[in-house]
Formats: sequence, C-alpha cells, structure tokens
Amino acid sequence: MGNKKIYNYNKQKLVPLVQQQMALLSSYEGATCKITKSALCWSGKLKPTPLSKEYQAILTYTLREAPKVWIIGNELEKLDAPDFPHNYKIDVEKKMVQICLYRRQEFNVCKYLSQTIVPWAIEWLYFYELWLVTGEWHGGGEHPAAGEEKIEIAE
Repeated sequence: MGNKKIYNYNKQKLVPLVQQQMALLSSYEGATCKITKSALCWSGKLKPTPLSKEYQAILTYTLREAPKVWIIGNELEKLDAPDFPHNYKIDVEKKMVQICLYRRQEFNVCKYLSQTIVPWAIEWLYFYELWLVTGEWHGGGEHPAAGEEKIEIAE
C-alpha cells in the first residue's frame, strides 16, 4: 500500500519538434522537414482529391506560436479576388497565400501537426477548389481578432 505512484494518463505532454518532424516525414511521402534553432519548417505537396491539382505547402512552427501554413505556386487562382477566402496574407506577385485553418483552441503544443494542421490544410484546399467553382466558401470558420494567433500549452 505504501509507495504507489499514481499516473495521470489524461495529462497531455508537449510534442517535441523532433517528434513532430518524424511524424510529418513518415506521414507525407516526398515532403521535407528541417529544424533550425527552435523552429520547424515542413514543405510538401498536397492534393485534396484525386481530381485536384497538386499544391505546394509550407508549414512553419515554433513552440508557443501558432503554426503558419502557406500555399504557393502557379496552381493558385484568383489571388487578387477581394473575397479570397480564409487567409491571413496574400502575396500576388510571389503567388502565395497564408491560409486560416482553425480556431485558437483547436490546436495546442500537445497535438501532432501531421494529424491536425496538414489535414486541415488539405481540407482548406478542398473548400478552396469549391470556392473557385461556386464563388461561395462552404468550409465555415471564423477569423480570430488581431493578436489571437498565439497558442497555449494545455496543462
């Protein structure tokens, strides 16, 4: 009875960048992923449906900051449209858009990027392609207020 340890199996732990890197590389064939200092940078091709174009995506992630995803390349259309959906930044000249993927509480440092952010980017691309055809965004969502992009550690 005396020295029993009690373990809290529900308590989540921060996923180290090296584990994030390994999960991303094993989940997305042909992708690259590097860690420099305290930041991770992943680059890969995403295709939302078998009939879709293939899009180049770049994901950057620093612990305690919101992951950022950019879609880049000539495959992007209507970047100059005033109603271009769910984005933070668009650079028409460089043909790139930083996409808006999730609400602040939906991601934290205890979750894997390979199981959240990248699949959410694929889903965003699916709804983007629908928007190109219909002119309507069917993906739902909302934008955070300025300064709410930081994520929190689940305790």
